[in-house]
Amino acid sequence: MWKYETTVAWESGKQGRLHARGNPDIKVATPPEFGGPQNTWSPEDLLAGAVASCMMTTSLFFLEKAGIKPLSYLSNAAAVMEKTASGLAFTEVSVAVSVSVANAEEIDTVYSAIEKAEKSCPVSKSLNCKVTLSIQVDLPSKGSGSI
Repeated sequence: MWKYETTVAWESGKQGRLHARGNPDIKVATPPEFGGPQNTWSPEDLLAGAVASCMMTTSLFFLEKAGIKPLSYLSNAAAVMEKTASGLAFTEVSVAVSVSVANAEEIDTVYSAIEKAEKSCPVSKSLNCKVTLSIQVDLPSKGSGSI
């Protein structure tokens, strides 16, 4: 069993400070659409980020097991919150993953590893909403050296 603990201390208005295990504190607040300040992490941002981060770390685990060293990994996550019969709730989180690899022979293995990650990510498996994943795997473009 693993246990993860955080502390949130209210500062003022709709803002507080989140702390976890000696990590740098981050400011958290109500999102702007509910009267919170701009440029501050909200619980809603953190949920989308938690899913994207978990998907990345789980993908990297399976890629490493498959012997693949990606040149890059980028994902975008969008968490949709709606009014439901039981109140505000997340109804869907979509994650779009883009990976670049050096060899075309690695592409199918990358898809397989990320699909395994989707089934294994403990954060997304714990949510009570639909989680969708799209995957794009590319080779670096010739001449530019970057994606």
